[in-house]
This record gives sequence, C-alpha cells and structure tokens, in this order.
Amino acid sequence: MDFITGDLAPNTPHLFADLAELLLMTGYIGRNSLHTNDLASLLADGAVDFEDLDIEQDAEVEAAQKGQSSSEKSQRQENQLEEVFKHLSYRAQALKAYYPFVVANNTLSLVEPAALSLRYRVYRLLLACSRLRSFEGATGIRQHWAKAFTQLSQYALAGLAPKQAEVRIFDANSTDRRDYYGTDLRKALNKLGQDLAVLTINGEECQKAGSSGDAGLDLVAVVNFDDGAATSYALLAQCGAQETGWPQKTLAAHALRFRSYFQMPFDYPSVMFTPVCYRTATGEWTDNQAATGVLLLDRGRILSLLDAQDCWQAIVEEPWFLAFENGFLGVNAQD
Repeated sequence: MDFITGDLAPNTPHLFADLAELLLMTGYIGRNSLHTNDLASLLADGAVDFEDLDIEQDAEVEAAQKGQSSSEKSQRQENQLEEVFKHLSYRAQALKAYYPFVVANNTLSLVEPAALSLRYRVYRLLLACSRLRSFEGATGIRQHWAKAFTQLSQYALAGLAPKQAEVRIFDANSTDRRDYYGTDLRKALNKLGQDLAVLTINGEECQKAGSSGDAGLDLVAVVNFDDGAATSYALLAQCGAQETGWPQKTLAAHALRFRSYFQMPFDYPSVMFTPVCYRTATGEWTDNQAATGVLLLDRGRILSLLDAQDCWQAIVEEPWFLAFENGFLGVNAQD
C-alpha cells in the first residue's frame, strides 16, 4: 500500500496539519522531524485541493492587479504555514497525553517509536481516517479503515451512555446487523423500533426502505426499561471517516429522519463522529454550521471519551485495530 500526498489544502490549517503529521507517521520524509521549510517545499511543488483552488486563484488575481512582487507573494505562503503551525501548537496543548508529536521552533517532531503509547496508537488510527484518500494500492483499505473508525466510535459512544446501555452498530456491514438486527433493512428497522419502544412502527414505510443500507444510522445506544411503557432512552449516531465530506452527513442519523418509520414521543439525541480535528488554532469549531442540530464529536472529544473509560488496552487488542496497524505499518511513502 502506498501513501501519496495528493492535493494540498494550504488555506485549511486543520487539514494541512493532518498531512504534516502523516508525513512523519508514514516515514515520507525519512526522518522524525519536519520543519516549516519542508512544508514550504511541498507547497511549491504540489497541486492545490479543489476546495482551496478558488481561494488561491483569487489571491493570484489580486496580487497581479496590485503588482505585488515575488517577495510579497512568498509572504502569503509564509502566513499559510504560520497558521498551520499555530494549529499544530493548539493540538499539542489541547490533546497533551494523546498527542504523539512535539511542536517547537517551527518544527513538528514525532515521538520515538518505542515511546508510542496506547493513546498514541489510537491517535494514529484517527489521523489515518482523516485523510483516507492518501492511502492507495490495497483493495478495500479505505472501506476497512472507515469500518474500524465506526468500531472505535462504538467505544466512544459508550462513554456518553449510561453503563446499562446496549451500544450496537447499525451499519449494513457490521456484525450487529448480521447477528442482532438482521441484514435486511426492513427487518432491522422493525427491530430498532422495538428497542426504542416507540409508540407505533409504520410497517409500510419500513417496507419502502428496501432490503439494503442503514437508513443513515451507524450506531445506536439504547437503555431499555422493559417495563411495558413507551419510549426507551437512546442516542443515534452517524460516523464520517471523511476529510471534508462529513459535514453533509451530520443530520443523517437525526431523529427527524426516522419519523416516517416510527411514531416517537420525543426526538432522540443525535451524535456525529468525525476523526478530523475540526478546530481553529483557538479551539473553536472551524465552522459552527457543522455542529448544528447534533452533538459533534471530533478527534479530541473522541479521545477524551475513550480516556474517561480507560479502554485503551481493550481497543488495541481488537482484531480490527490490529488489522489497521498491520496495514499502516506496511505503508510505502512515495511522491
């Protein structure tokens, strides 16, 4: 399997920061530290991501109109790299024990491999799932790692639910769908409605859903009181192992989307998991719109929930986690 840098996002510091970390994690530059000059060289030779292209083109047009010199243009690049290192510094301060890097003197350094703690190993999974497009050459690897992110999120969701809650994966390709809900979505929705103790299940609408898919629901945590009365307590969650596309999925598991299937006395809380560190250099959301209508759990919040349960050892012993590590450690870095 190969790691490729791909298109760059110089105007999106949290995404460019992920690339910087992966350059070290994968051994792309052949050493354990990366200076801002290394990123400058990458910017000079690399292609710009489509979403950043308009910004760069507008900047070039404006520079030409103002007759800016090459030194003024290089200042723009310096400002971009400065923002990246501000974001990396935020990570080092905010993530602390979870963060497998040191940021100092415009240099990002990877901790010694022998010092990779359980927390650091889980961080590596989240980092890789934030930029799956950079991993190529192994059949289905992106799908396998995205599935691993969902399984990791199952652990994190347990940290939000009461201890007696049952936390299951509703995703179509999961073990829970096969063994508990059933692979046929129509039957799975009926089982879900029973677990949620809804007032009524609209069987006709469930039939219209068809036999495949997951209706936008990846994870569900349920506290069933088993007392014959309507309504269990539940959390409905969606997982987006995507670099930029996940904000379009934030409402995929919202209770509003299930009203055609179930008559519910109230809307269950909705959660959105993303492996991305979706922050500015001051710790705010990059865009508050992505956190509208759901509880947004990004990289830092996921790590915090896992830490509160102290489930690191259990995670790294999971077959899906070991499969990820074996794949990642076999990555070949290339231009």
